[in-house]
Amino acid sequence: MLGEGAIPDRATLGNADGLSTDLEGAIRAALRQSAARPISAIVMVSDGRSTQPIDPELIDTLRERQIPIVSVPLGSAEPVRDFSIVRVEHPDAVFADDLVPVRVQIGANGIGPDDLGQSPTRVELVDHDSGLVLDRMAITAEHLPSEGGAGQAITLMHTPERTESGDGSRRLDVRVVSDADRADLNEENNTTEIQMSIVDRPMRVLYIDGYPRWEQRYLKNLLLRERSIVSSALLLSASRRYIQEGDELIASVPATLEDWEPFDVIILGDVRAELFSQQQLETLVEHVETRGAGVLWVAGPSSVPDGYLGTELSSLLPMRRDAGGSQSTSRVWGQEVTVSGSAEATRLGVLRLSDDRTRWLDRLSDPNTGWSKLRWALQLDETSFKPGVSVLASASSVNTGESAPLITMMRYGAGSSIFVGTDEIWRWRYGRGEDLPERFWLPMIRALGRGTVARRAAPAQLVVSPSSPLPDQATQVTLRVFDQQRIDSMPERVRVRVSSIADRGEPVELELFGTGDTRTGTWIPSRAGSFELTPLGLDPAMSAIAQRAQVFDRADERRKLDSDHESLTSLAQQSGGWVSAPKDFARIPEQLPNRARTIASPPRRASLWDRPIVLFVLISLLTAEWVGRRALRLA
Repeated sequence: MLGEGAIPDRATLGNADGLSTDLEGAIRAALRQSAARPISAIVMVSDGRSTQPIDPELIDTLRERQIPIVSVPLGSAEPVRDFSIVRVEHPDAVFADDLVPVRVQIGANGIGPDDLGQSPTRVELVDHDSGLVLDRMAITAEHLPSEGGAGQAITLMHTPERTESGDGSRRLDVRVVSDADRADLNEENNTTEIQMSIVDRPMRVLYIDGYPRWEQRYLKNLLLRERSIVSSALLLSASRRYIQEGDELIASVPATLEDWEPFDVIILGDVRAELFSQQQLETLVEHVETRGAGVLWVAGPSSVPDGYLGTELSSLLPMRRDAGGSQSTSRVWGQEVTVSGSAEATRLGVLRLSDDRTRWLDRLSDPNTGWSKLRWALQLDETSFKPGVSVLASASSVNTGESAPLITMMRYGAGSSIFVGTDEIWRWRYGRGEDLPERFWLPMIRALGRGTVARRAAPAQLVVSPSSPLPDQATQVTLRVFDQQRIDSMPERVRVRVSSIADRGEPVELELFGTGDTRTGTWIPSRAGSFELTPLGLDPAMSAIAQRAQVFDRADERRKLDSDHESLTSLAQQSGGWVSAPKDFARIPEQLPNRARTIASPPRRASLWDRPIVLFVLISLLTAEWVGRRALRLA
């Protein structure tokens, strides 16, 4: 603060031991300290960050008193740039020659879409030992986190090669690489290491269908051509006689859990449920639930899925048992349709049919190609789906544009199942030969077979929103379960323990309520600190799921490291001041108006006791007092 004669006043400053800056409080304190003295200006040296907004009434007061604010901004006007890898999701164990998805969630502070255009940034998957880049993808605006939450995950693909020594493990690095000249705030959080176990054996697939339809013929041949898959194929007739094909022949349809054990994926075509015994159906469900096998349903006009809704295998179908059947005439598209993939398919690394194998092929959604149109498909009702079902692709009518789910996926126990509501993928051969059907079927088969070697995949997710709450702020805690078998057995109320990581204080418990695959509750942090939230009373795999949350003090400016020069500029303009660079700080007094009071002539000093009038007044007052006392008889 600059006062009389533009000479800085000495202010009493306390120790800077707080967590916040209060610019409004500092201005009011300066005005109080100046009392009635004239002020030339208030010089504010700051980065502009303040936990409390400045009251417009204070700005009006400064203008009325003609006290400008001279802002001296500190720090860089550019936001602090910091890319980081927030989370990496990947299978713990995979088959050799498998196409493995690695999903990466990135964080970006002080980085906007315009920055990406000027300085391309990418995420790379690198072999830890050799340094070879296995896959890379550019970061776009949709991958950047927003105020409401995280951005879209980036899915990188990798095919582990077979090793001479057999089964083993491989270390990979996920890193963020930028071409920007500006340095990243913390480069240590730009790289993380992951490890996968490689199972060097072919995937075993059993394909069972009811009759030699077109889809069955091409899918059977596709499995025979794929060197990383050993297949067995059966055609069952109504008389329980069967025709065998494939790489390996089997004596009969597996009937016990030991018979199902060799198979990683079971493909069920349009075969009647009556051709299976009760024991075969029960042991197949147990094989999926406990051993992580996958089931791929290929619908048809005969039995799938309607014929299985009343059987044990209904637990592996996406629709509820009481759905009334999705096979009736009203549930089949009566016209040609095209298919389009979903964001969930991209996240899981399936249905990536473009030439660069990063996304859905747009030509398949264009009916003008002719060969992309499917003439038979189920019009699935999404309202009949179970809570844990994810939609991988939808079908759209060529005539009306109406759409409905066509391909779904869900977890069940240690395994999973995928339902394909059409048997006309073979028609895509007219446009691209065997290429598109292979890209369609093989990644889904591989994703299903991965469960037998990666049973430790997280069955659920615990989400805290916002992830960095404030004390006394209502925070939503959501438990979402992906495993349909656990969804069916999960209670309506789930307890969650909230414990402090730093001081190991007394933990608190909260309850989550809900139905289906989601349980939701509210947590109100009482203080700042690091906390861990863990579900209680569930099976060991579910209880191992934990989520950490960092609670910041409301006044803690460390939550955001960027300066706020715009606020300083606005404050100076509104008060009639200006912005001065730090290098020009010494010149500020020269630019201020001189508001010191100047007296034209020196004052004349005279003692009051030397004046007769003072003596006369004093004697008169004393006389008046004596007369009054005599009159009132007080003397």
